[in-house]
Amino acid sequence: MKSSAIRFFNASCSLGNNLDSCIDKLLNANNQPVQEHFPRQRDPVTMPYFALPYENGRPSATDIIYNRLQQMAEEALQACQFGEAERQRTSLFFGSSSFDVAVSEQQYRQQLDGEHPQDAVPMPIVGYGKLAQSTGQKLRLSPYRFTYSTACTSSANALLYAHRLLQTGAIDHALVMGFEFFNETTLLGFHGLGLISPAAAMQPFAAGRDGLVLGEGCGVILLSRHDPDAPLQLRGGAVATDNHSLTAANSDGSSLASVINQALDDSNITAADIVAVKVHGTASLMNDEAEAAGLGRIFPQQLPPVFALKPFCGHTLGASGALEMALTLGCLARGVLPANPQAIADPQLGVQLLPASCSAPDGHYLFNCFAFGGNNNALILQRRSL
Repeated sequence: MKSSAIRFFNASCSLGNNLDSCIDKLLNANNQPVQEHFPRQRDPVTMPYFALPYENGRPSATDIIYNRLQQMAEEALQACQFGEAERQRTSLFFGSSSFDVAVSEQQYRQQLDGEHPQDAVPMPIVGYGKLAQSTGQKLRLSPYRFTYSTACTSSANALLYAHRLLQTGAIDHALVMGFEFFNETTLLGFHGLGLISPAAAMQPFAAGRDGLVLGEGCGVILLSRHDPDAPLQLRGGAVATDNHSLTAANSDGSSLASVINQALDDSNITAADIVAVKVHGTASLMNDEAEAAGLGRIFPQQLPPVFALKPFCGHTLGASGALEMALTLGCLARGVLPANPQAIADPQLGVQLLPASCSAPDGHYLFNCFAFGGNNNALILQRRSL
């Protein structure tokens, strides 16, 4: 299978509202979550959260979701100078966990505050396919429009299937967007499960890790059919389902190693070709244990350099594949790998994150993304100097 050329990438998250500002802050390893308050609860809740840096407070959910997505998509198309012909050959791929749940919450609160609160309906809309259709129509894109909701692998799977559709020749370009925006349903659900870090800090693979911190954001990747001269390429990948548990991967790492091996085979490379790894790194006990064991199976002698992004932007759930891909590509474009200077490795796991930034070598990069429900994804990127 041929690789897909990476033509454009952009990110918006707690690190910044565009890629350059995100990478500037990421490479300085300088970002902390804010505290979100939920006074409507019977027992008020406060928790850490990596929120987007809005200048004048958080806009309405409709403005954030519909307007922001369309704006970022249009910026990608314009940056690539796509006219009508190119747009008609561009397919849209959306990946998210919550989609427009925030809009449903907004409408529900408006109904509760209206004249007939007894008629208020929780979750009056769920727009899994609607967002992709409306965005694709407004941007005049190909009728091939796809929506993925596979928990934390949603936009990673969108990237993989965009790559595969490009290989069929049905389209020439694929616009992949992963997004997750603030909504109370998600945050309070994770809080109720006891998954939020009491220390308000994500510490992947550290002995003292105590949970995750959620975040919001959007990642945009525009792929095109094979171009051997492209400096950044998506070589291949794989997705597989692990039936070991409803929530966690097998802690012995076998299922994660299996999907990584499939990704390597799909990209026609071996583990020896991997020059660095972007880990999933949720800082939860079982997920880190499984990922560490899986990496140990793939790299039994020595791990390549390893870095994690969630400590700086939070776990953005379904957006994390595309968002962290855009952040990774932004670092690779600058020739630098990001550091996790605060990380103190758990010796039982054997995964030491990069303590300091270093030069990004040419070669192949392993990109891990794993999800609730046992849906596991591994992608292979390639960087080549011009």
